[in-house]
Amino acid sequence: MKNDCNIIMDLLPLYADGALSEASKELVQEHIGFCEECANALKGMQESIKLPVNKEVRLNETSFIKGLKKIVFNWKLLTGIMAGLSALLLLVLSVMYLNHKTTAVEYDGSNIAIEKRENGYYLRYNGKGEILFSAGGNRESGEWTIEFSQSLWGRYIDPLYDRDGNCQWFCEEGMITKLTTMDGKVIWEGSEEDVEAHEQWLKERSEYAGD
Repeated sequence: MKNDCNIIMDLLPLYADGALSEASKELVQEHIGFCEECANALKGMQESIKLPVNKEVRLNETSFIKGLKKIVFNWKLLTGIMAGLSALLLLVLSVMYLNHKTTAVEYDGSNIAIEKRENGYYLRYNGKGEILFSAGGNRESGEWTIEFSQSLWGRYIDPLYDRDGNCQWFCEEGMITKLTTMDGKVIWEGSEEDVEAHEQWLKERSEYAGD
């Protein structure tokens, strides 16, 4: 009897896992039908199994875990995209602010000059960065007034590019005879040759308009 129990005890783990042949299963079932000790041992083994034996249940649990991982991945991806978009928006707003925020640049007699070249007149700013200007004048006399300003971008970012950005085209040759600031400071006044060039410029424009 004891030997029979020893054999059955060896078979019980395989029986609990469903790994025995039909003949061996019948042997175990017949024995535990009258042996309370072996029957209790089998019951304990079956209660200690944590994972579900049913394959469908295991697949459902695996699918749930995969779904949870996918949700976590998508959330991390969305968070990364939102962080990138926020950084891009901040960059765009910063550039807009740097270009929009301007301060007046006062003419002190030497920081701004006008240069005459073959294809017209150029403004040269001898300060830091690049300036903006707004000008208006009398077409007949060629006398113009101008005011200057500078954006934060022009002051702090443009100089980083190491370029000749301080000199920029102002108007075509013969168009002006005198350039002053809004408060009357003379920046440039043409010679007799420049006045004659202006008269020729007017004549050409009148002829073109007449045609």
